[in-house]
Amino acid sequence: MGKHFLSINNPNETVMPVHFRKISILIVTLFSFVLCSCCNSDTTSGYVGYVEAEWVYVAAPQSGWLIASFIEEGSEVVSGQAMFELDKQQQSAQLAEAAGRTSQADAQAQDISSGARPAEIRALEAQHQQAAANLSLALAEYKRVMPLVERGVESTIRGDQVDAALNAAEAATIAANEAINVANLAGREQAKVAAAAAYQAAQASEAVAQWQFDERTVRALVDGRVEEVFHRQGEFVTAGSPLVALLPSNGLKVRFFVPQAALASLSVGQPVEVLPDGGAQVAISATVSFIAAAAEFTPPVIYSAESRDKLVFLVEARLPPNTSLNPGLPVDVDF
Repeated sequence: MGKHFLSINNPNETVMPVHFRKISILIVTLFSFVLCSCCNSDTTSGYVGYVEAEWVYVAAPQSGWLIASFIEEGSEVVSGQAMFELDKQQQSAQLAEAAGRTSQADAQAQDISSGARPAEIRALEAQHQQAAANLSLALAEYKRVMPLVERGVESTIRGDQVDAALNAAEAATIAANEAINVANLAGREQAKVAAAAAYQAAQASEAVAQWQFDERTVRALVDGRVEEVFHRQGEFVTAGSPLVALLPSNGLKVRFFVPQAALASLSVGQPVEVLPDGGAQVAISATVSFIAAAAEFTPPVIYSAESRDKLVFLVEARLPPNTSLNPGLPVDVDF
């Protein structure tokens, strides 16, 4: 059994969804065809057909509570127009987290790509100056003691001490100078590549979070008319659940059947004349968009003395955009 929906105006009244409406329209159309064939079989020209709609069902890409609706049944929408909005607290928090990780990765990449801070450089320079002073003192002591050791005034142990002190001071000075040079350099190439990759990954995560946030607003992707709204504000909808049925501005076509003898005079892209039921309206030019490859028996709805027991082919002709015809309307097609 199909699902019915409660009417807004009368809660005790149920409203059929679009696909049930289409079946009802088709049944009414079939009866109209039968009536036309019984009463006007001698006056009808061309081939009998009917208008059919290609509906666009707009669904929610994510699950959530429907907190706002911006459309009504019968209203016109344009591509990009917001129609519904889902709750987005979780997506907002995820977007803020992703943006923070992007900023963190960017700062780390810049830190690795640059040298030490000026204050750190000044501290290393002070250490180098201290090492240089110690080197001068050690050199002076070496020059004073070594002549005394050679004359035997100072012991050889004392000479070894001042020699070791001089070597240590020289090494400390070299180390302090190299520390300054290293501080002025950026990080190693592999570290910079890793930091840049981490920043790009953080940007991609932020883009995904932004997309998920934007998808909480359901927008129309085609121009058309709102035929039926399936969910209302305050309801919880699941991902993929249709929210609204749209009739695109170019979503109307005419379906009719032609016998095999007339098939040779038809081709895809060929214009045909469509005259709505009633005969008072001006004929509309449509374009053949589909011709069935397989034949079928004449549908019972268009049985007549001339067409009974004949094989026919289904033909579809695309109507121009914004054609003011209703789905299910009987028409005559001529070419």
